[in-house]
Amino acid sequence: MTNAVANPPVLSLQGLQPFGRGGKRECYVHPQDPLRCVKVNRAGYEPAVLRQRASWFRRWRKSEEQFDKNHRDWVVLAQLEAQNDPAIWQHLPRCYGWVETDRGRGLVIELIRDPDGQISRSFKDYLWSEGYDERARAAVDQFAAYWDAHPFSTRTLVLYNFAAQIRPDGRLRLVFIDGMGDTEFFPLGSVSRTMARWKSARKLSDMRQRIEDLLKQKQRGDDPGKWGFLLSRR
Repeated sequence: MTNAVANPPVLSLQGLQPFGRGGKRECYVHPQDPLRCVKVNRAGYEPAVLRQRASWFRRWRKSEEQFDKNHRDWVVLAQLEAQNDPAIWQHLPRCYGWVETDRGRGLVIELIRDPDGQISRSFKDYLWSEGYDERARAAVDQFAAYWDAHPFSTRTLVLYNFAAQIRPDGRLRLVFIDGMGDTEFFPLGSVSRTMARWKSARKLSDMRQRIEDLLKQKQRGDDPGKWGFLLSRR
């Protein structure tokens, strides 16, 4: 007689405060490993709910899992992991797969921290506080060279989707931690290297424009908005 396989334990996030919150997800420090985080869907933004709210056309062309940002991140990171190239992780977090939580299924990824142990703030937060200084410019140039050699699928390069990690030598490292996966119905970049490089160059240009726009926004004395700032840096 075959022994029954026990269900894996459910990871409890009850009583914990998220350190980050986006439009559809919340991020928690993994209660068993401070170097990992758990991303879960916010209440009311579960894939089944999002699909139900969508237009009939989007429901027709997209499965339920395609409404799940965690799933899109996992697909991209798993594909990159299969390439077995350590250089890929220079600007991306490691992915440790799925875990069942009391908040639903969560995706576990590397938690980016500074040398003092604090969770790295977003690049938007860094720019708002420090400006586009020399190490920020160097970090963008370094990421641009990396992305030319290792393009990955993403819709845009939003500033708050990068963690701005201070390295032990004082340099800045940009790590793209959110918003992976292409939402196009037929992603041409996946079948044409030339098209992929053209799209990458366009997105990098858009990223640099976002930096200029953010700096102008601060110069005008505007509010930076609620997105892109950690709830906690513990």
